[in-house]
Amino acid sequence: MKRLLPAYPIFNKDPFFSIWSKSERLNDANLMTWYCDELNIYGFIFINGIPYCFMGDCADTQKINQTSIDVTAYTTDYIFENEFVKLKVKFVSPLCIENLKLLSTPVCYVSYVIEKKVECKTEFAIAVNGNICFNADNDKLEKCLRGESFNLGEYSVAWFGLMQQAPLSHSLDRGCADWGYYYLSGEKVDFTDKPFDFKLANDKCEQYLVSKNSSTTGNVMFAFDDIVSINYFGDYLKGYYFSDGATVIDALNETYYNIEKIDAELKKSNDNIVKMAEQYGEEYKYLLFASLRQSVNAHKLVKDCKGNILFLSKECNSNGCIATVDVSYPSIPLYLLFNTELVKGMMRPIFKFANYPVWQYDFAPHDAGTYPCCTGQVYGLREDNKYHKTGAYQTHADFYKFPASVNAYKFESQMPVEESANMIIMAYACYYRDNDESFLRENYETLEKWVEYLVKYGLKPENQLCTDDFDVHLHNNVNLAIQATVAIKCFERICTVLGKESARFESVSKHFALEIEKFGEKYKHLPLTWDSDDGTFSLKYNLAFDKILNLNLFSRELYQKEVTCYLEKMNKYGTPLDNRADYTKSDWILWATVLADDIQTRKQLFSGVSEFLVSSPDRVPFSDWYNTSDGKHNHFKNRTVQGGIFILLLADLH
Repeated sequence: MKRLLPAYPIFNKDPFFSIWSKSERLNDANLMTWYCDELNIYGFIFINGIPYCFMGDCADTQKINQTSIDVTAYTTDYIFENEFVKLKVKFVSPLCIENLKLLSTPVCYVSYVIEKKVECKTEFAIAVNGNICFNADNDKLEKCLRGESFNLGEYSVAWFGLMQQAPLSHSLDRGCADWGYYYLSGEKVDFTDKPFDFKLANDKCEQYLVSKNSSTTGNVMFAFDDIVSINYFGDYLKGYYFSDGATVIDALNETYYNIEKIDAELKKSNDNIVKMAEQYGEEYKYLLFASLRQSVNAHKLVKDCKGNILFLSKECNSNGCIATVDVSYPSIPLYLLFNTELVKGMMRPIFKFANYPVWQYDFAPHDAGTYPCCTGQVYGLREDNKYHKTGAYQTHADFYKFPASVNAYKFESQMPVEESANMIIMAYACYYRDNDESFLRENYETLEKWVEYLVKYGLKPENQLCTDDFDVHLHNNVNLAIQATVAIKCFERICTVLGKESARFESVSKHFALEIEKFGEKYKHLPLTWDSDDGTFSLKYNLAFDKILNLNLFSRELYQKEVTCYLEKMNKYGTPLDNRADYTKSDWILWATVLADDIQTRKQLFSGVSEFLVSSPDRVPFSDWYNTSDGKHNHFKNRTVQGGIFILLLADLH
């Protein structure tokens, strides 16, 4: 079976409803959460009463042979076959970025077709174990379930959830909700501890939701109602779909009666992506397919109390932060392409928190809390702060309420140049795509404060953290200097749009760019820092938006020198992030490909990332941080940053 991805998305909607398969054959292993905890979810086709397992590793039954696997932007498709039947199964996660209602509808579904080779009686069944309702290692939780089944017109639904419901009762990284209710549809459904006449091996929970369909074609819906989605600075927000009074029953009905329409909309969106990417070949297409569902489903879409869109990321397998700026920034190419409102939704919580008294700095914050609680930045808290979180199953204090005198944050743990530049570039990039100046006008004063910081400190940044410093901080980081230069030029453009004085920022950005160009003339490529030489290097991915936004700060000669360097430094799985280590970031490699003008060079630059998809030894959701020599991932998985894989399509528009 040809491998396409490190792990395959199965049911994907948000950070707490994200279910994956880690093998090509769907029945070779049990499904898992995005952070790789095992889930007991099984699929069977009964043929003349005999069960054949097609999903999950059920040791007590025969397995039907899988003959095919494929993926699209929104589906994972399988074909199974034996002497009796051919079974086609399609797992659909409707995460269409252009349609926010569909994106936020908390329902995934399985479509199946049974083609009989001989006369036989068949039944299509799915069983979901109750261990999906809780984090198994949360010892403080009472893990008793309640559930039932009922009819909804043409179909039936079974549901279950913990008897003790405590929405938003913890905020952490590697975990899902210990609250909410799951729903499974079918012709016959049940909430039971005896799903079949054979035992399903499981030692975590006895209860199952079970769906059984006797029709040879049909759909099974799987839904999650989290009750309350986000604590947004004291406002308890439901998911976008629920924000105007709709219920999970509405979501199930709308999906059930509109599946053909949804399929058509997803196909249209998928076909558009394929057409846009055609010139880059099959390898790039599968990079995009590996990225879209992962990036979107690691966000939660809600509206604030004023009706503004919030699109809140979880910093998966890093520290669980919500709305992290240096996670949002690399992801934006996907969202700038298809819906700039989602980029603005990433930025709004940062603007809001930055204007609370507890945030004393004149640069941008790193985050707005820990998912699912936007209650103030948690990164870089002082160790002596008695409100600092020390356990896994806790929530943070409401830092946004505190006065400046609390002195909550350590300066040395902040990312002042990077996060400020990120926010300014993101804001202008939205305008560049949609010509909506209202968002710029609304946040102008905050952006102005941040650009002044860049003017003062951006050319030769002090020793400070940046998103790529996995080992040590850097002093005089050239890539940060480039980013500051690009951001100051973006702010000059913002001033021009809003009728503000812009000449000073134009002058500063030109001066910064000239200094960087002069420095680069001494070497074959730009070094890592201002005080190193071309024995060092780094991916200068921050040049990408100079080109995409037509800022014209840096020369094509500089671009070419960088591209030549990256090609020379390539290993099997791509170019390292910099000379300090073997590892790389897949999102930044794709950003760096923008510097090349010809398609073949771009393809060569991302070829290592494509190789990572099909031969990395680690079967986890698409990691963005991995070793370029052996393909082993470094901790990160399922992160939203993979939206940056779409940057070539964005660059081709301009």
